[in-house]
Amino acid sequence: MEKRYLAFIVATLVIFSSIIIFNESRKRKSMVEAKEIVINDYDPTVDLEVIFRIDRIRKIDFERGEEPLFVLEINIDGNKYEVGEWKGLDAYPRWRHIQNVDDSKENVTIEIKLFEKIGDEKIQCDISPRRGEYSEGKTLKLIYSLKNGSWWGDDFLGDANGYGHASGTEDGVYDENDCEIFFDIYQTDADADRLTWYEEVFIYGTDPNVSDYGKDYDGDGVPIEWEDKYGYNPFIYENHSSLDPDKDGIQNIEEYMMREWHSDPFSQDIFVEVDFMENRFFGHTTFPEYSKQRVISAFTKHNIVLHIDDGIMGQGGEVLPYVKFYTPEYMALYYKKYFLNDGKDEWKRGIFRYCVFCHYTFPAKKNVAGYSYWPTNLDKFCSFAVGIRVIKNYRFTPLKRETAIASLFMHELGHTLGLFWHTYHGCDNLTTTRPWYDGWKKYENYKSCMNYRYAWSLVDYSDGSHGEGDFNDWAVVDPAFFEKNFFAEPPIIL
Repeated sequence: MEKRYLAFIVATLVIFSSIIIFNESRKRKSMVEAKEIVINDYDPTVDLEVIFRIDRIRKIDFERGEEPLFVLEINIDGNKYEVGEWKGLDAYPRWRHIQNVDDSKENVTIEIKLFEKIGDEKIQCDISPRRGEYSEGKTLKLIYSLKNGSWWGDDFLGDANGYGHASGTEDGVYDENDCEIFFDIYQTDADADRLTWYEEVFIYGTDPNVSDYGKDYDGDGVPIEWEDKYGYNPFIYENHSSLDPDKDGIQNIEEYMMREWHSDPFSQDIFVEVDFMENRFFGHTTFPEYSKQRVISAFTKHNIVLHIDDGIMGQGGEVLPYVKFYTPEYMALYYKKYFLNDGKDEWKRGIFRYCVFCHYTFPAKKNVAGYSYWPTNLDKFCSFAVGIRVIKNYRFTPLKRETAIASLFMHELGHTLGLFWHTYHGCDNLTTTRPWYDGWKKYENYKSCMNYRYAWSLVDYSDGSHGEGDFNDWAVVDPAFFEKNFFAEPPIIL
């Protein structure tokens, strides 16, 4: 009995000693590793430079006919430069500023100021989510890491407005010459694969002198540089064809496909392809720039990026054959023929809604300026039409016409976002159209283009803040609705 007891004590001491020795060896190893990972040069293969790429600049609030002229002031680690000029409400500079930095210092400070030039005067635009007077509340301030190629500060991975996207409306104040910018930040590296030297050597174990760009090591459909940028592990399989963390109906693999347009897996995007229609004799229908930008700005203020492809992305902008009445039957036909390209462009089905600017819609209802529809037998509400000729018959000045086009486009788009009569009875309710109808007074505070009373004049959904009878459309807007099966019953007018 005593021998067994003695053996137990010896075994316990051996195990305990082994644990102590193991833990001490781990401590020594981590101390050695910590010493080894002390970085004096964040990329010994190149002289490090930080690249700030400005892709897009938009003015959010504007008057019809404005053509602002923008310049940027870029300050990287105290080195300040003024660059530009770019003209237009929605400019696409696709321009890069390259700045040499201290290779031994991990973090690089970046400050961006945007100015609108009016003659010899420069007026600073608000592109910051911070509040504050003068430049402090309008300047975009960032910190970029040479270690892992990420940045944070006034813009960061996972923020509601998107990574590489900042706007002055994020602070909730809308009268500060608000603009938005889309940008990217990266650094020089020997193999130009957008992975930093530190990541390649200490995290991924890849060769910093051999490009990994475009390689999908885990076979999940997206390459290493995209997964690295958005915080995924590029060596662990994840089903990006079904992942949709921002619930906008655009799965990660589709977000990757639209990366050129700053589609973000953690911030909601809406893509709409717009096609036009031949006029009877010459020319074709159009989507006026004022109308388009008004709609985009309405979504920007709610941290949703509305992408309208009327030719800029290479898919939209096609001119369809003339038909006087663009009925649902034509929509079903043209959706397959021109949008899906007879099956060759099936990939667009999961990304884009589809809109056609036609002339008239229903033969028996010549005052109907638009409708939304499910163009296939899948019951997916993903298409709509706007009748330009109808609008011109009822609105005679350019400003009123273009405002009506924007309002009616947003109304029909709203149906593809899940806004219907059954969502709120003030929507699509014919009793709101005349002062002598009951709904006119009942729903007067429902300040939404989904309300027929305002559908030709207001370019916004309501936020529920206008008193009795109002409804918060924005709270129920569902960017993923166009992928869901849904059959809309005709509204019952009370």
